[in-house]
Amino acid sequence: MSYKWLESAMLENPDKLAVKYKDKTLNYRQLYMKSHELSTHLETLNQKRVGLLIDNSLDSVILIHGLMLHGVEMVLLNTRLTGHEIRSQLDDVVVDTVITTIQAEIPDTKIIHFDELYDLPSATAMVNQPDADDILSIMFTSGTTGRSKAVPQTYGNHQASHNNCQNEMNYNEDSVWMMVNPIFHISGLSVMFRTVMSQSTLILVNKFDPESVWSILENEKVSHTSMVPAMLKRLLKFKGKHCLEGILLGGASTTPKLLKTAIDQGLPVYNSFGMTETCSQIVQISSNDKNILNGTVGNIHTTATKIKLDESTHELLIKGDSVVKEYLNADMNHTDGYFNTGDVASIDDDGYIYILDRRNDLIISGGENIYPKEIEDVVYMLDEVNRCVVIKKDDDEWGQVPVLLLEEPVDKPRLLNHLYEHLAKYKIPREIHYVDEIKLTSTGKISRTINRNMFLDLDEKVLKDDTKI
Repeated sequence: MSYKWLESAMLENPDKLAVKYKDKTLNYRQLYMKSHELSTHLETLNQKRVGLLIDNSLDSVILIHGLMLHGVEMVLLNTRLTGHEIRSQLDDVVVDTVITTIQAEIPDTKIIHFDELYDLPSATAMVNQPDADDILSIMFTSGTTGRSKAVPQTYGNHQASHNNCQNEMNYNEDSVWMMVNPIFHISGLSVMFRTVMSQSTLILVNKFDPESVWSILENEKVSHTSMVPAMLKRLLKFKGKHCLEGILLGGASTTPKLLKTAIDQGLPVYNSFGMTETCSQIVQISSNDKNILNGTVGNIHTTATKIKLDESTHELLIKGDSVVKEYLNADMNHTDGYFNTGDVASIDDDGYIYILDRRNDLIISGGENIYPKEIEDVVYMLDEVNRCVVIKKDDDEWGQVPVLLLEEPVDKPRLLNHLYEHLAKYKIPREIHYVDEIKLTSTGKISRTINRNMFLDLDEKVLKDDTKI
């Protein structure tokens, strides 16, 4: 199999619109020529691996393809991180050079802006002939439970991810994908790779604004997109015309309430489950399947990835061509050749998968297992709640108990009645606190570890309100 995706698209569909950013467009011939030109300047860098601090822009797409043509491994860096945080990640993967499309200050690092690459001498170089096991990209996990891990994603991993997604979402060369997730996230980068592998069209959106996104959906005749649930929630506050065939939701857990609202408004949503370690989603479920509103993320019978549960811990175990083989800065846990995801899950008799929680977040109270996500899902059923998190707290009597943190004031009697109506008594949070801010990771995910540490460090007087049950 050839992994020269851009070259294949250029030869087979040279005049096809490859990418559009605002009023700038490139067909596949033009994209290849610009990427190839850039690759001739990369020879002077003499780097096997570089960091990328980039945004959703045409320059970023050209840069990534140029690096691929030259065979340079790219480390995708989160633009929300501080310079010192980025330097720490670069140390983990032995990188001293970062190419940017944005302003950046990183200690002890050679920083080259995209435009400056063309000032480097050009040299004739052979076009890279990648193998399946060659590293294409390196991304860091979100670090919701600790130190971020460096994930080396190969050409074969990305190809397998595309194959799985295409089989389920049925896109082809006539499709139009809109990228609104950041390109440095796997949910963004994978959209770019899907388009070049399927020789379809990529529409870039630099910053998510619901009204402008609706305009793009209509005017560009977007057929597919991928976004996080928070984006969908903002999008649903407005209405517009579209010809969407699929909205892939990922990057964070969603709720049946949000899915139902989207479906009721005629949006073809897909719930999904995936990780940085799997190069995007490995399972997904469409709005055509009524089970989507039951909290499932997909079915084990509709994916090429092998999925099972650990018999003792109920941890989700996966094995497949899109799953990476190792971390670069940590050990990767495997069981009989299966990757241990760290997610506790259940699989029903029909093969539907339900993600219960991260194993590290499990609360064991009086011998009973309590999953924080289950409590959070119930709380999110209330319209006035936009952000909450359930953490665990040590307790002399029960061992551990759940504690609910909320940003928005909620009528306490109504909240408690709602919780008792939907949850067993032992799952009811023993404490409810209103805090100024629920902390997120650099990738925008709620981190129970960070919020638990913050909560335990807080003096009782700092909390806006307390309820002990």
